[in-house]
Amino acid sequence: MVEEVNVKHALIDEESIFDLAQSQVAEKIKDVRFLTRGLNDTYKVVGKESCYAYRVYRHGWRNEAAIKFELDAILYLKNNGYEAVGPVQETGFPNVEEILAPEGERYGVLFYFAEGERPAINPENTYLIGKSLGRLHRLSNGFTSKHERGYSIDFAHLLDEPVSFIRPILKQYLGDTAVEVLNETVRYIKEKLETANLETGLCHGDFHNHNMHLNKGKLQVFDFDSCAVGYRAYDVAVSWWNLLHNYKQEEKECWNTFLQGYEQEYSLGEENMKALPLFITTRRIWLLGTMLQNRDVWGTNWIDETALELFILQLKTDRMGMSKDWES
Repeated sequence: MVEEVNVKHALIDEESIFDLAQSQVAEKIKDVRFLTRGLNDTYKVVGKESCYAYRVYRHGWRNEAAIKFELDAILYLKNNGYEAVGPVQETGFPNVEEILAPEGERYGVLFYFAEGERPAINPENTYLIGKSLGRLHRLSNGFTSKHERGYSIDFAHLLDEPVSFIRPILKQYLGDTAVEVLNETVRYIKEKLETANLETGLCHGDFHNHNMHLNKGKLQVFDFDSCAVGYRAYDVAVSWWNLLHNYKQEEKECWNTFLQGYEQEYSLGEENMKALPLFITTRRIWLLGTMLQNRDVWGTNWIDETALELFILQLKTDRMGMSKDWES
């Protein structure tokens, strides 16, 4: 007996990506290979003269208007001299291709491929990374788009939405006490920051060394999938969070050089910088909520008491530092 099944996320065949990519460039496409699966699927497209990255957005993750906002932001930055990896626009404008996948409507965009390698974390490179983020903030100050992104990098997006996915899991594994730690942390962050004079503007949203390549001493920044208008201090805090989370041994020296690079290009001001530790905790909450929301990307094997207890411990430790820094 053949049963009809529902499809949540299909992996599109490379031959189909070959045809989609070939329709957008004049040069002959030689090869396509699936590169990585994340919140979107990415394929490397090799042409006779150039390489490209074809991104297929996950069904229900971004609509057409949101994708066009992202492309507008990238092109605005590139047109102002920023080192963003942009979409292919041989026809004069980037093409957002509608794809009818088994799970429903998806969208595809062909980008240029970022040559080089992920920058190693060392003081020299984190100076370049900080300088790059400062340039992004400075050069994007005049950005607008006629397309709706669908969200802003605000407390609704960073805290309220992810918390709605975290609470039931915490309650299931650790009980009401853990939920209250989360609730109290969120209340504290909002209380301290809602009345603060925080700068807003275009943000990358996920700015760290996994979303850039270093090629011949120059950075190329890609993956603007999390970009939106929002708190610039959060954008800076993501880079600090990455050092704390993934490069603890190098964190102190590399954070200092990151700030030196950033401040060569842009200044957020004292109140925004004071808010950074609170935004590191905000990043922890956003990331866990996003992972729980998209379990078909990361699976569920990692969801257990040990991982959630570590999360609660991090919130408690962060809170001790927050109180000390914010009240001083």
